[in-house]
Amino acid sequence: MRTTVAKETRIVTKMDADVGAAAELRAQPTRRLLQNAFADARELVKDEIALAKAELRADLKAELGMVKGLAVSALIALCVLNLLLVAVVLALAHVMPGWGAALVVGLVLTAAASIIAALAWRKRVTTPLERTRRTLRDDFHWMKERRI
Repeated sequence: MRTTVAKETRIVTKMDADVGAAAELRAQPTRRLLQNAFADARELVKDEIALAKAELRADLKAELGMVKGLAVSALIALCVLNLLLVAVVLALAHVMPGWGAALVVGLVLTAAASIIAALAWRKRVTTPLERTRRTLRDDFHWMKERRI
């Protein structure tokens, strides 16, 4: 029962404070109210920007940790690939001389790398910023026509 009375007292007190604040706001000139509203809005924007910066820093820190982990993983994968290629060379060395086995594996890998490089080269950007150049050219022509 006491907590119910205490809650009701707090609610009534809060309502009285709200009524008092509303009366105080009505007494202020419009210019002052607008200044306060803009100041509050500015403060809110500053706080939101600070929050975004802090969150971005935390996200970047987490992403940096992920990149480090992927780099270590890639290095280990490269070592494993080297060991597997050595195993292939050693297995072929039972059929042919060791130097021949290493040469065959090297030539196969060189051919694979060349094919992948040629395919990747075809995907390069041949005309960088094509859309931007086109819109700039169109804007320039539009401005030139308007000048005449």
